[in-house]
Amino acid sequence: MDRHLGMVNAIARSYRLPAQDHEDAVQTVWLLLNQHLPRLRHPERLGAWLRRTTNTACARQRLHRRRFVPTDPVDMDAPGPSQDDPEDQFLREERRTELRRAVDGLTDPVDRRVAGYYLDDSPDAGPVSRRATPNQRRHLFRELRRSLRQRTDPSERRE
Repeated sequence: MDRHLGMVNAIARSYRLPAQDHEDAVQTVWLLLNQHLPRLRHPERLGAWLRRTTNTACARQRLHRRRFVPTDPVDMDAPGPSQDDPEDQFLREERRTELRRAVDGLTDPVDRRVAGYYLDDSPDAGPVSRRATPNQRRHLFRELRRSLRQRTDPSERRE
């Protein structure tokens, strides 16, 4: 353990995790070593195993940190924005109308149909197939942006 402690700490530091997460990752590595020690048959491969395990533990710790953002409990009791605010409802409906117009302005009927499926939020709407390739989705969104840009007033366009 003394021989490899520096390497494990260096790899964990390279992930630039906060101190608590760094310590958790290093502790996880040593715990896993303790659990897997009977299965390790080649002592010369221990360094490589520790490197891989440290990288995996640090990557998991980083992912966990991104996924779970701490929230102050005081903020959780505060009421959120009202869904019944008439101004918000009007703006949402106006955005939806503009988007529908942009979809209707698409020249390709397949693009129009796929965009309609994405926008259909009715309870009886079928599931949208997510099998479209990223290039197809990118093309669809590019066409929608272009259609929306054509419908806006030239003075409102972003330069």
